[in-house]
Amino acid sequence: MRFLWPLLIVCALWGHQVQESVWPANQTFFDYLEKHEIAFSLYYGLNDELKSSVRTIFADTPFHELYHEESGELLQALIPISEDVQISLMRVEEGFEVSLEPIRYQVVEESLTFEIERSLLVDLQRLTGNSRVATELTTIYDDRIDFRRDFRQGDQVSVIYERKVRNGKTWGGVHIKGAFIETNKRRHYAFFRDLDQGYYDEEGKALAGMFIKYPLRFNRISSHFRPSGRTHPVYGYRRPHLGTDFAAPTGTPVRSTADGVVRFRGCQTSCDRGYGRLVIIEHRNGWETRYAHLSRYANIRQGSRVRQGQVIGYVGTSGVSTGPHLHYEVRRAGRPINPLSVRSVREDGLSGEELQEFTVIAGRIRADLDYVAATAQPGVVRLAGLELPSRHEAP
Repeated sequence: MRFLWPLLIVCALWGHQVQESVWPANQTFFDYLEKHEIAFSLYYGLNDELKSSVRTIFADTPFHELYHEESGELLQALIPISEDVQISLMRVEEGFEVSLEPIRYQVVEESLTFEIERSLLVDLQRLTGNSRVATELTTIYDDRIDFRRDFRQGDQVSVIYERKVRNGKTWGGVHIKGAFIETNKRRHYAFFRDLDQGYYDEEGKALAGMFIKYPLRFNRISSHFRPSGRTHPVYGYRRPHLGTDFAAPTGTPVRSTADGVVRFRGCQTSCDRGYGRLVIIEHRNGWETRYAHLSRYANIRQGSRVRQGQVIGYVGTSGVSTGPHLHYEVRRAGRPINPLSVRSVREDGLSGEELQEFTVIAGRIRADLDYVAATAQPGVVRLAGLELPSRHEAP
């Protein structure tokens, strides 16, 4: 296996140059091969897994390249396609080879505690320098807290989380193990449960359960979320695909994945173009879902309130479509999000032995949260993990 650290060693020993770049919007893997005068036959010889992988490079992804110091030729490129996997394009004797490699990183555990001064988002940005913890916290508490109205100055927040460190910098998102957010002198606790990768409160009730996982019963996923682009099956050229397509028979009921208000019901231009028959639902805290290519609508209208699981329409093939399916999108503050990455938990909560086991684990994390909140100075405190300089990049 080849990781970035061997490249840095090579760079130091032989004088080759490592360059960090950002994957340009609308650049395809083909474009990258052409830029470096690499034969397209390399792509055509890839297996199905690798072909699929090179199509999933997201725009603005940081990646590393190793160049020969004298000739300036590309020796290797490492291009992440997720937080854990990267594409390796490496020069070998007979040309280049492509493989998938794990990404090396180390994990640190930290705590963060503070009192609200202006707002949760503003204060977290000030303390951490970016929005990673804020994004995760607001996702967890979407179903419990209105972030615009519930907070008062002096309310306390305490979080224990893990972050990945790669080449001395924070890599990817953060994983919150436990947290509490105080509103009106009441602490709202959240604890992560490994078995279902969801968050529950101290009583074992689902906390991050705003969305159900799927909006319908489907046969297969016919197209995945690809913001970096895919070849459109009708138009024939590459364009972003900002949702997930679920293939299902015409007339299959489509359900709202969360409580909300119908913002749009109709065809945006023509029912024979674009999304076709479309329903857009607004949810709390800036979330929005879209349901496209419907054959007909259920008994809803613009402005209607809908409940999680309520039927809002039926699968069809209206608009630009090659067959019956639902195009489903999730957005937050206008930004498209992979629908399959939105966390859901058991709606009925925990009980019996599961609840007993969870209560023990949650009790330990709660004690740590309360201790940190009572004793630590406002800001980030290292609990465990990689030793970094004291002025490391905050998450």
